[in-house]
Amino acid sequence: MPSPVRQNSAHRLAAGALLLALAALLGYLESVILPPLPVPGLRLGLANIAVVLALAMHGPRVAAVVSLGRVLIVALATGTAGGPAFLLSLAGACAALAAMVLLASAGPAFSVVGWSVVGSAAHVTGQLLVASLLVSSSVPLALLPVSLGLSVPLGLAVGSTVRLLLSRIPDLSLSAAGR
Repeated sequence: MPSPVRQNSAHRLAAGALLLALAALLGYLESVILPPLPVPGLRLGLANIAVVLALAMHGPRVAAVVSLGRVLIVALATGTAGGPAFLLSLAGACAALAAMVLLASAGPAFSVVGWSVVGSAAHVTGQLLVASLLVSSSVPLALLPVSLGLSVPLGLAVGSTVRLLLSRIPDLSLSAAGR
């Protein structure tokens, strides 16, 4: 995994808070304003821009705070805290974060685009597994092939956006920005 940009703790805290606010805002807007995609439960994943940025710029700890904090904030804002939608969102976020951290720790073989694609696929897989547990049926898993197929272009879009943003942030080292 690329070493996070060395910064003082105040700068790191402020950057993490801004990324959390961005993730929460994008997640909220996506859940209440944008129409859902044709597959139940599938979203664009715009909030993951902030999560992948946090992972690339500040490492797994800040990315976890951004990812899980976003889930909680959006659930509180939309009134879904503690319900099935919250559990599905939490499962997806945890699965995506774990997959992206694993890939990021593999070194330069994978770019932020690869992290995002794998994170997107892990997200829908985690959600559908938990949905199956919640309804005590494997029926939700029937959506897995379509959901995985759609997760690839969505993950590519998020990852490409992150790569573009990283190339425009002057404080990053060339090795992180070129990813």
